[in-house]
Amino acid sequence: MRRYIGYREFVQRDQRSLVGTALLLTGSHEQAIRLTLWSLRTVGLSWPPTLWENSTTHAHITLYRRFLHKPTAAGATALVRLPPRQRLLVVACLHDGRTHAEMATVLGIPVETVKSEITEAVAVLTKGNVARLKTRLATAAGEASVPDLTAQSMRALRRRRNRGAFLTAVTVLLSVCLVTAFVLFPQGEVWNSALGERNQPGSTGTPEAMGVISSPEPRPSLQPWRAPRTSFAIRYAVPGKCSGGDSAGGGTVPSQAGKVTCAGWTLKLAGGGTGGSALDSVKCAAPDRCESTVSVPDAAGLLAHGDGRGSWRLSPAVSPDGHRIGYLSAAEGRYVAHDLHSGVKRYLSPVLAPSDTETGTRVSVSPNGRHFTVELGARRLRTDFATGTVTSLPAGRATAVEEAADWLRKSYRVWRDSPSGRHAAAIGTEGSGAGSLHIVDARSRRVFKRLQLPSPGGPAKAEVVGWLNSHEVVVKMTGTAAGRPAGFFRMDAVTGRKHRVTGLADDSMIVLGAVTAP
Repeated sequence: MRRYIGYREFVQRDQRSLVGTALLLTGSHEQAIRLTLWSLRTVGLSWPPTLWENSTTHAHITLYRRFLHKPTAAGATALVRLPPRQRLLVVACLHDGRTHAEMATVLGIPVETVKSEITEAVAVLTKGNVARLKTRLATAAGEASVPDLTAQSMRALRRRRNRGAFLTAVTVLLSVCLVTAFVLFPQGEVWNSALGERNQPGSTGTPEAMGVISSPEPRPSLQPWRAPRTSFAIRYAVPGKCSGGDSAGGGTVPSQAGKVTCAGWTLKLAGGGTGGSALDSVKCAAPDRCESTVSVPDAAGLLAHGDGRGSWRLSPAVSPDGHRIGYLSAAEGRYVAHDLHSGVKRYLSPVLAPSDTETGTRVSVSPNGRHFTVELGARRLRTDFATGTVTSLPAGRATAVEEAADWLRKSYRVWRDSPSGRHAAAIGTEGSGAGSLHIVDARSRRVFKRLQLPSPGGPAKAEVVGWLNSHEVVVKMTGTAAGRPAGFFRMDAVTGRKHRVTGLADDSMIVLGAVTAP
């Protein structure tokens, strides 16, 4: 279980503090052990932790939430007679050292409520003597009998792993059956549900009850793109020459809102072996280093808005593994997604109306490539590519970076949000004028990492292209060094380590995919 390296040490280090906290909350050793095991198992399911995650804090907060979900109390001590939330706040803030603001965020209540409930509880327990109450809590927690929970925690994770392997096998088998059914069914009928439901022509529905979206009639001027089925991965995508829209020579013209004025993106594919047999042309520098270029003529690049003289710049979303791409189809007037390995196509949105694009629109993909999210005005639609099901996300359910967008816009010209949506990367200018890579915590709106940019050997400007994964950022350096472009670099957002990335196009816009593909 190489994935769980370090987990055993984490359990041995934190089990005593977790059991002590659980004992204060429940008043029972048996219930405290049960609550602690639940917390350790939950942390283990997401192991290893992300670079910015504190495993101890994660375990305690998981324990708090589990206790509030199923509060228990044993014995007749004054502490367990408090209401569950008051009891939790007293233990978390006075024993575990959590701040009032932190607990307000965890419980979703105002900070003033946290303060008032703690004050009331302290008055009941020790007539306002906080120091005395802290001593009593520490003494009670220190009396906890703590067995070694390492073996039980590891067994729980092994059971979870075996169950996951079984479910994965079932999923793979189901996927094979679905692909086979898709190939065997007659053409002309649209199948994009994992349950094999046939979409009825002309079916409509609200986003909340959309289910699986059916296919509209394509526009006669531009045919929908048919993705080649290949094992190659998309390394990156760049805009091609304007085609399929109403503009000529790559420029925009006055157009009514919501109309595509420029379309066409080019995909750079890479892979090994004969996986590119479905592609028109494949060049191989070695048997395991082959590449090809594919054009997506109906992928929108510019979308008219407002009075028709302004345009939103659009870009596709490519999954980190390079297998899937989502974009606004100029041929169909809606967002679509393709999987190049299976040949499956999904519809991510209904046909767009002008009101959907008044404030901009975009598509994004989750780090695992399974979920595509489309923003249409105030609506956000999420599609599970595996099933084709579309759901409407609740209003206000935004990531930390989205909530801090106005602040980021004032601080930086360009920034890129991390796959988790908690951090942003941007190029900042220090007091001396030398640029550096800023890693911003969007929740606190502060720069917690300033990393030195690569030194290509001469004057150069830097631009953040995107996040390669949860901890690496790709930076583009423009300028000259020995008469050549400075190029692209991948930088570790924690350590600042730099590695040159070769084979990327020096284009004004570039969307990353599987940059590390052969």
